[in-house]
Parts: sequence; structure tokens; C-alpha cells
Amino acid sequence: MSPLRILFFCTVLFSVLTGCSNDNGTDPNPTPASQSELLVANNWITNRVSTPDGQEINRNRLNIATQVLYDLNMQFRNNGTVRALDPQQSNSVINQGTWVLAADSKSIDVDVQGFKGNFPIVQLTKNKLILRQRAPVDGKDADINLEFVPSL
Repeated sequence: MSPLRILFFCTVLFSVLTGCSNDNGTDPNPTPASQSELLVANNWITNRVSTPDGQEINRNRLNIATQVLYDLNMQFRNNGTVRALDPQQSNSVINQGTWVLAADSKSIDVDVQGFKGNFPIVQLTKNKLILRQRAPVDGKDADINLEFVPSL
């Protein structure tokens, strides 16, 4: 064989060997889970309430309806229902209603007695849920962030 053919053969062989990929079916860059999947992945408990710029609001400055959120686990379910569970009573259902994610996935409509409205989603990851709400602070309506973490 001529050196030119050997060089051509080696080039083709090298190209074939390096062009093959080891595809085991897993995507090294998976797409992030949808907002709905993230919401239903955990039960959520209020970790803190803050101002829109992130300053924590002392619990005693909030109205009773907002203070109660600290004591409940919120459970968003795949079927569009949401339940407020009392962890002190074997997660018994205290309140329940429905939820719908907005078409743009930037807010959530919740219809639960005492906790009804459209809540803009400030942040949603597998470890944190922050919803914006307008609620009384020191007796005056203000924008607040309800910060939730997965309940254990």
C-alpha cells in the first residue's frame, strides 16, 4: 500500500473512532423541571416572611392569617388541589382548595378559604418557593414575600 492510502485509511479510522459517542440515554444537560413539577415535588412550610427587598419581617408584625402559615405544611397536588396540613396532628387536612399555574408560569392562582388570590412567583426551585402577596404588616397593607422551604 502506498503511504497516501495508509494515511487516508488511518484518517478515516481515526474519524470513525472519535466520532462515536457513548450514549447511555442520560442527558448531561437535563432541562429544568417544569414549574408544576417543582410545586408538587414537596410539601412546603413557611420559613420566613420578608419585604420585597429581602428584609425579614418579624412574625408578630403580621396579621393572624399570615402568622398561621408558619404552622402549616402546604401540599400542591398534581390534580390541581392544594391542602393545608397540620404537622402537629399527623398532617390532618386543615383547609383545602385549588391551584392553577398561570399560562406564563410566573404566578399561581390559589383558591383556599383565607388564602385566595393570584400570587406572583418570585422564585421556585426544588429547595425554595417564594410567593408575593399583599397583606397587612403593622395593620397596613404591604407587599410581602412568603418564603417556603420543603417540609421534612
